[in-house]
Amino acid sequence: MTSALAQEVGHAEARPISAEIDLDAITDNVALLRAKAGRPVKLLMPVKANAYGHGVVEVSRHLQRLGVDGLATANVDDAVAVRRSGVTLPILLYGAQLPGGNRYLLQHGLTPSVYDYPGLQAIAAAGSLSDPINVHVKVDAGMGRLGVRLDECATFVRDVLGTPGVHLEGIYTHIPFSDGAGEAWSRRRLQAFADLVHLIETDHGITIDFAQAAASSVFSRDLPDSLNTISPGHLTFGLHPLADARAEAHGFRKALRSLRAQIIHIGRRRVGDDLPGCGPTGLDRGGTVAVILFGMDNGYRQGPVTGDAFMLCHGCRCTVLGVSAEYTVIDVTEVHDVAVGDTVTVIGADGDDHIAVEDVAAHVGAPSAAYWMVGLKNVPYV
Repeated sequence: MTSALAQEVGHAEARPISAEIDLDAITDNVALLRAKAGRPVKLLMPVKANAYGHGVVEVSRHLQRLGVDGLATANVDDAVAVRRSGVTLPILLYGAQLPGGNRYLLQHGLTPSVYDYPGLQAIAAAGSLSDPINVHVKVDAGMGRLGVRLDECATFVRDVLGTPGVHLEGIYTHIPFSDGAGEAWSRRRLQAFADLVHLIETDHGITIDFAQAAASSVFSRDLPDSLNTISPGHLTFGLHPLADARAEAHGFRKALRSLRAQIIHIGRRRVGDDLPGCGPTGLDRGGTVAVILFGMDNGYRQGPVTGDAFMLCHGCRCTVLGVSAEYTVIDVTEVHDVAVGDTVTVIGADGDDHIAVEDVAAHVGAPSAAYWMVGLKNVPYV
């Protein structure tokens, strides 16, 4: 949701839901990441998946004000929106486009990733000897997903360096983990990738401007890293890459301060009501329910265990009864004087209680807070 729409008179009443984003938290988190690096590094900041659900345009503009060295995403539409908003930073497009899409990237001032020969040839055809195109080589260091194989990369980079109209600006890989075995794997692959970068720079007598493998998981366990660039996404927004940990324990702050909606309808349920799933005798318990404009359209869904999820209203915990495409229904039977227009807290504090994004992720069965956040969408940001 664009800031312009959210600021129009009457919009808040017509779309009674908003997420409050704390840009100062991002400022503090970026400063902490620089400190934790322990050496001068470049920051190539991931803003993928709508900046992890925080609003890609406003977050990108803020990161530019903080003096980061570049941005990165696999969503070309987000990248173009950021560029059109006035952001002049380099924007790396992670592997996404077909070879024929490279010209579109270049038209919008985006930096292509390259990891195969058809892509390299397409980029070279769009370049010129006088104004070579910057590219970043994506390396598959062992994840088995996307990129040139690490054991084939030295040859591929040699060919990139020998291709007229192309300039090797960066090289990167991705080695995330979620448990102890994954950490040991990541440590091995990080070292193998660093050795590859050193080999390439030594053999060709060059220094690659952006060489990075250190995402948030590497920072979360302080794995040794000597590369000149870091690219932490989760921790920038105060999210921990491991499901059983909190970034706050390491000094990071949540960028998502709250997510709230206002009640658009109060309903009454009576014993015997013939509702879906109740059986032939109908509902066995009456009560009061409230409806908010927040549902699957926003990335929220019914949890794997019925009744496990809750929201806050007037400081009371209210069980989530159902989620549909655009609505969530909660039980407000125990909430006194509840009325249309009252605030329901999906994430954040209400009275003495608080719901964290990690709680919501657990309720809906997401692997981690970040996995749920990247699905957050169609919410006006404040």
